[in-house]
Amino acid sequence: MTRSRISILDPHPQRVFVDADAKTAAFFVRTLPALVDARLIEELKTYSETHGRCNVRICLHDAPDALHHDMVALERRDRYYRPHKHLRKGDTFHLLEGRLGIFSFDDVGVVIDAVVIGPGEIYRTAANAYHAIMPLTDYVIHHESKLGPFEGSGDSIYPDWAPDACEVVAVKKYLEMLTTSLPGETK
Repeated sequence: MTRSRISILDPHPQRVFVDADAKTAAFFVRTLPALVDARLIEELKTYSETHGRCNVRICLHDAPDALHHDMVALERRDRYYRPHKHLRKGDTFHLLEGRLGIFSFDDVGVVIDAVVIGPGEIYRTAANAYHAIMPLTDYVIHHESKLGPFEGSGDSIYPDWAPDACEVVAVKKYLEMLTTSLPGETK
């Protein structure tokens, strides 16, 4: 038996627990070592498909208040990932599957960087800098690493210049504009 093997489809309560309060489906590893392998990646896909094509993540840190966060996340295309910033931390995205658009913005919403990353590529955002992601394939799977702890509603700061998710028409236009700023992408 490999001690580092974990499962989200058949979680062992001493090894993995579900965060019922998370904004997306989130599983936390209670004890290390933990192995993220092809089998666990397939479990993320299966979980997403069997739970309404939801976003899902496995957190390799043991709780939201951990001082460092390591997560492997599956995120779906055709959702709005509103630009935001974290005052004291940046994000690192290491893409495992799919194609992911990533944007960095200045304080008034001008796109200052727009890239598309593929498997094996890494993008780092700065602390206190607005950024957003846009999955360009049906789903993306990425390893995300950043400082903790999670600070609840104050963890992400949303700008006035980016529409709120409930503004459906404005979001559609905004996403179309962002798509045209990606290298090699048109809509």
